[in-house]
Amino acid sequence: MGVVSIAVPDIDRWYFLEITRGAEQRIRAAGHEPRVHRIALSDDSTAVATAAIQADFRDPDVIGAIAGGFRYRAGAQTVETSWERPLVLVGGSALGFPTVMIDDLTAARSATEHLRGLGHTRIAHFTASMEHLAGHLILRRRAKGYQLAMEAGGLEPLVVEHGLNRTAAYRAARQVLEAPNRPTAVFAVTDDIALGVLEAACDVDLQPGRDLSVVGFNDQPEALEEDLTTVRIRPAEMGAAAVDMLLAGLAPGLDPHRSHLHASTLVVRRSTGPARAAVSRPA
Repeated sequence: MGVVSIAVPDIDRWYFLEITRGAEQRIRAAGHEPRVHRIALSDDSTAVATAAIQADFRDPDVIGAIAGGFRYRAGAQTVETSWERPLVLVGGSALGFPTVMIDDLTAARSATEHLRGLGHTRIAHFTASMEHLAGHLILRRRAKGYQLAMEAGGLEPLVVEHGLNRTAAYRAARQVLEAPNRPTAVFAVTDDIALGVLEAACDVDLQPGRDLSVVGFNDQPEALEEDLTTVRIRPAEMGAAAVDMLLAGLAPGLDPHRSHLHASTLVVRRSTGPARAAVSRPA
């Protein structure tokens, strides 16, 4: 029996909880034990996660590691190490390491094209601030997918930046939806953000799917409860797939660019509908 180190951000977010759950279950099913490190988010998160993994690798019982939500780059100063045991990433990009991820760019483009197909021309993208985006490849890819879909339709992108939580999204949405020439549709970078937008829409008397169409990303349990159209991903399966890669003996020195693309699907619910005549609010 061996030990598999798992490093994830210390945030109570469905995505990371599911990755951890899936990885832990697969590790135990294979006869090994997980050792989970929840790393507080900060400018030094990657370095702290790296130190935790390196410390584990000095334990002869540790056979490898899974990391999700950190910015690893092969050869970068914060991760200088021989990585003599397998390290597999979940999300983001291979960046010199075996990785399990989804095609965030294509999924985001398809979600935006769904709104275009319903006749919407003023589509906003609710996402994190540029400072936050700079460090998160997943969010940047989703923003790029939105941008490509808008450009393909000859439409002007409308990006709304805010803190990456439901409360911040609600506040930003209240301002945008009460302004003149408001958007008729929103592609939100996560379900939490989409739910904040839906809450704001209801508070300004806009009916989801009729007055405002909203698409999220993740398909977490609350999305079904709120009838939210969203991109379905399965992070628990991604965590399990990362363990399978690790146990197969994949290591950066053997195949540094290998990655596994996990499937995503657009799930259409009642939060999206055909565009109505544009509604301009008085200034």
